[in-house]
Amino acid sequence: MSPFRLPLMETADNNAMSSPASVPDNSRRRSGRVVRAPQKFSPEPHPSQNDQLSSKRKRGPDRDEEDGENESPAEAEGEEEEELSDPEEEDDDAEEEPTSRSKKSKSKAKPQAKKPAAKRAKVNGSAPADVASASNAPAVRLPNRPKKAARVVIAHPDGDGLYVDVFGSGDSSDDVAAQWFQRYQEDDTKAFTEVINCVLLAAGCEQQLTEDDIRDPDNCANKLSELEEAYQQTSISDYPLISRAKSSKNFRDLLVGFFESLINLLHQTDVLYLDEDLLDNIQRWVGIMSSSSLRPFRHTATTVGLAVLTSLIDVTRQLDDRITKSNQALQAESNRRGKNKGLIENTKQALETANRSREFIDEKVKDLFDIVFVHRYRDVDPKIRAECIGALGTWVCTLPTVYMSPEYLRYLGWLLSDISVSTRHEVLKQLSRVLKRDAEKLAHFIDRFRPRLVEMATKDVDVSVRVAAVGVVDILRASGMLEPEEVDSVSKLLFDSEARVRKAVVGFFSALVQELIENKVDEIGGSDALDEVFGDGEEDEYDSLRKDWINIKALAENLAVYDAQLDEEQEEIRHGLDVAADVVNTNMPDSRIALATQVLYEKIPEINNWQILAGYLLFDHSTSANSRARSKTNSVEAVTKKAVAPEPREEAILLDVLAAAVKESLVPSADHDRHKRKPGRLDLDAQDDAGMKLASLIPRLLNKFGSDPTMAATVLRLEHFLDLEVFQQLRQNSATYDKLLDEITTQFNRHVDQGLLNEAATAFIHARQYEELEEHTDNKLAVLWDNSLNSLRSIDKICELSARGNLDRLTLTELSHTLMKISKLVSISDCVDVLEVPGTSTDSDQPAIKILTGIVHRGFLTESNDDLDDPEDEIVAFAIKACQFYFMWKVRRLRSIVESNADIPDFEVDQLVILRKDFVTNLIQTFSSRGFNDDLRLFALGAACDICGLFVFLRPTVQDPQASKYRKLRPLLDEMPQALITQEIIPIFDAAERAYAKRAKKQLNDPVDDDDPLDDELPPEDDEDEELTEQERFGAELKAEKILCELTGKLVLAILAKTIDHSGPDAGKLRKRLNRNKTRLGNNYRDVVAYLDEDHLRELRGGKKKPAAKAKGKEAAKKPALSAELVIEDDDDENPRVDDPFEEVEHEEGTVEDLRQRELLDDPIEDDDDDEPEGAAATATGEPMEDDEVIGD
Repeated sequence: MSPFRLPLMETADNNAMSSPASVPDNSRRRSGRVVRAPQKFSPEPHPSQNDQLSSKRKRGPDRDEEDGENESPAEAEGEEEEELSDPEEEDDDAEEEPTSRSKKSKSKAKPQAKKPAAKRAKVNGSAPADVASASNAPAVRLPNRPKKAARVVIAHPDGDGLYVDVFGSGDSSDDVAAQWFQRYQEDDTKAFTEVINCVLLAAGCEQQLTEDDIRDPDNCANKLSELEEAYQQTSISDYPLISRAKSSKNFRDLLVGFFESLINLLHQTDVLYLDEDLLDNIQRWVGIMSSSSLRPFRHTATTVGLAVLTSLIDVTRQLDDRITKSNQALQAESNRRGKNKGLIENTKQALETANRSREFIDEKVKDLFDIVFVHRYRDVDPKIRAECIGALGTWVCTLPTVYMSPEYLRYLGWLLSDISVSTRHEVLKQLSRVLKRDAEKLAHFIDRFRPRLVEMATKDVDVSVRVAAVGVVDILRASGMLEPEEVDSVSKLLFDSEARVRKAVVGFFSALVQELIENKVDEIGGSDALDEVFGDGEEDEYDSLRKDWINIKALAENLAVYDAQLDEEQEEIRHGLDVAADVVNTNMPDSRIALATQVLYEKIPEINNWQILAGYLLFDHSTSANSRARSKTNSVEAVTKKAVAPEPREEAILLDVLAAAVKESLVPSADHDRHKRKPGRLDLDAQDDAGMKLASLIPRLLNKFGSDPTMAATVLRLEHFLDLEVFQQLRQNSATYDKLLDEITTQFNRHVDQGLLNEAATAFIHARQYEELEEHTDNKLAVLWDNSLNSLRSIDKICELSARGNLDRLTLTELSHTLMKISKLVSISDCVDVLEVPGTSTDSDQPAIKILTGIVHRGFLTESNDDLDDPEDEIVAFAIKACQFYFMWKVRRLRSIVESNADIPDFEVDQLVILRKDFVTNLIQTFSSRGFNDDLRLFALGAACDICGLFVFLRPTVQDPQASKYRKLRPLLDEMPQALITQEIIPIFDAAERAYAKRAKKQLNDPVDDDDPLDDELPPEDDEDEELTEQERFGAELKAEKILCELTGKLVLAILAKTIDHSGPDAGKLRKRLNRNKTRLGNNYRDVVAYLDEDHLRELRGGKKKPAAKAKGKEAAKKPALSAELVIEDDDDENPRVDDPFEEVEHEEGTVEDLRQRELLDDPIEDDDDDEPEGAAATATGEPMEDDEVIGD
């Protein structure tokens, strides 16, 4: 046999991570417990210490029944933490070559107990050279507590023996078992000693048993206690079964395979029955080790014991087959006329021998089951529990006549509630194996544990467990063992937020749809009758009645049922001012129907081929007199038409399904596997054809469903998925797209629904991206502008729109609808010319933008009116949004003029300055006239900050002496009034901050002496918390955080743009107020405020933090500490996004170059005017501002 020794682990990834219970925290790991005893202890304390450990851990053979770990997992876990050696952190530097490690262990295996005497004192964290490899382990560590290299478990020091045969020879398990059996026949005691020593080495223990130890079975418990003590002294931090080293990858399979081959060989040679002491000794030694307080011993012995049990149960199955065949042969021979008495006698003897062997095996199996499984299935280590459950599942499948009984299945049911994810997952895996074979025979078990299985599928905290539970529940559904309410609860998982759960339940849901399809076919008259009427049919005939429409109807019914159940639990979608107050329309998330369609796309052909679905929706399902007359002659067709007719709710759902299916078919998705082509995804040519067909289908769908705004919005969403380059290249098809644009324009004029207008606006923006289609789109938009402005002027003629309270509710509603459409139109294309054109009527001759800025003044609240305040505020919000887009488009033009060094007429500048001033004044009056933070107050303040920051790009141009012709633009850079900081802005911020702190139950810092007292009231709805559910409270908390962070973000941008908090007696006060509770209001708020820190901004442009040495004086020396606290902790947070949507992007958004280009950061070479504070002068010299100047102290 080769003399080499096989190391069990070759890498530094040898941390003992067997159980969460055994992983101490960092403070516990540094408490003084050691990894290498020779480095930390002198040899004198060892005898007394070993005596104490021996007296503490010695247990008798009956300790299995008194195993404290099984009775009290918490107590047992604590005991393990005391007795198991602590795992150390992975140390790649301590990794050693296998050959050198083997040589060292070979030369020092015997005198290892005397190793502490050779310990040398460590100097400045240096480890002794004889402990770690000098070539790999660093000589210097941290001075106070060096990090020690983890010990690596090695093979048997002698380089031969059973252990090396199993794990190092490369022979199969059967060959290794045969070789051992030959040695067993020569010397049974020596061979058995090899077996037990192999188990010890597999546990990582280098101590060996002798033949004398084997001959003294009564002392085996004491001997194993001594081995445990010796093992603890070696402080090995890992053992092969849990090692992640490559050399230990197949360790468990080899270990289990050997013992299975061994038992099978002993059975075939009858040694298992002739030498009963052999199995008794295996049971004795493995059983005691399986109850060891050391996890490596316990885990390894449990694995061996379960492998032996599995082999014995397989032997039982073989004996049962032999007994059955013998009985059949005996009965057949006895029934023959010419009986062969010798054969009968031999058969009887063989039958009697098999029965005796069966009884013997039964006894041993029961004993080993009680010793190993009964105690270890509730071990503190989840890996051991999972081993036990995996073995039990194998036994049930191997010998179902015995183990498919409540006596054994109950263990599977109990561990469904295990605290470990891996254990629960293993239980579900084994249950799936068992139920697939014999679910009908387990009715009692299923009735008892079915509710728990459904609960795991719907509510388990781990996604992988939920996925596995769905698979088990699907087996129960196929066997008809689920209650209707349980079927519903699992089916609703198709709308779950977790994509893996949705994918897992597709098969479950599809089977329900298929069952409904079969029922409908039977009701119509059977599949044969349908085939006679419809035949095979043309595949491309989508507009006529088809057989597969039955499948669509069944799908719609199921989706409608579960969608209706979820609707009862769903919160109402926000409407009104919350939506109107969004400056930019955000993309709405996919509906739950769309999410369900994404996972059903590959499973259901009718979704995959969305043209069938479109034909079903366009078909006229109403029955006429003619169809009733024809039904007498063709009843099957009439019954089919009636059976497939959809309900209105089902049509709405199928439209959602159609939109999602078209998106899956035509739009590439990042979620799709790049290396795998999804079924139903079209190639480029097919996508062009499908796009043309879709463009022709959208107008037809709008004609049918355009009266319902929700359904029309869904149809308009289909336009977003069109590749308009097809129409751009094929000009002969432009008429098709013109017709589509006409329908979109009609829907925009027809409805006032927010969702529909958003979809229509997005469709127009999509169309304008292509040069060939831009002119067509602008012509349609011109019509919409005329209609909206005419409606606005018609109301302007009858009253003064800048005064609040002079309109009735009906007129307010009409005005609100008009402004809503204008707020959408301004976001599509440049609206400056349209809004600046004067009116043609004497009653309304002002430009539309003047009317809009005047409407903003209606936000000035003098007297509350509960009936009209909401519609009044909604009108103001729409007007603010429209004005903001006007100024953004105006800034885009202005920037183009300045960059080209063109002249600007004086009257245009004067008009723009007046408009800006009026707009800002009206915004200030709006948010300053309100006593608490309602939606319009917060929106108006944010809009004021935005409009003042829009023109900061002009600052270098206005201050440049060479560009005197642009000096007239200076009023566009005026700051907001200084008094607003203390009188309005800080109180508004205080109220938002306190509202969120109250919702989130966060403690705020106390105000400093120079802070003004808080006098703003909280919104009145905050007093209704007792009436809210837990989910509603969480939603209110999220909304309060969103309001606070959005408001803070607006203020931070205004401060960086120097349009607020930059000059005057209160300069820097707002910055200081924003930083007061930076660390108390969560990570989102902290990340927003972090942009006020100069160090953070320097890091964004790749610079370094300002060194503390630059601070002068005692107070200045303390400033860097304050600044350091303000620096965001995570370096990989997202960059700030301060977007100018109309800027020609030259730099990546959020980078320092982008911020500097838009003058949101100081220019080190700019010269500030004399009215700026002294602190700003530092930038003129090109040196960065000091921290005290940035913060404003």
